[in-house]
Amino acid sequence: MKRADIVDRIVKSGKVNLNRKEISNIVDSTFDIISSYLSTEIVEGKKVMISGFGSFIIKKRKPKLGRNPKTREEKLIPERFGISFKTGKILKRKINGK
Repeated sequence: MKRADIVDRIVKSGKVNLNRKEISNIVDSTFDIISSYLSTEIVEGKKVMISGFGSFIIKKRKPKLGRNPKTREEKLIPERFGISFKTGKILKRKINGK
């Protein structure tokens, strides 16, 4: 699903009395706010929680040995930060049909 698909579904739901452009701006702003919050002052454990949906959590990845698939040359991949997603209880129940 893409941003445009999210906007389309909101428009088709009829629950919001806004035009497509306004809804698109709100969706874009929401993702921009989440992105800027997570990307400023990057600290392990920093999270964005959306009740019933889940949490985006910054985690530190350990350095590891990688390999170029063409040349088979080994290379050290340095320690870095990544983002993981943990589903919320309500979303987990919906996915499992409960």
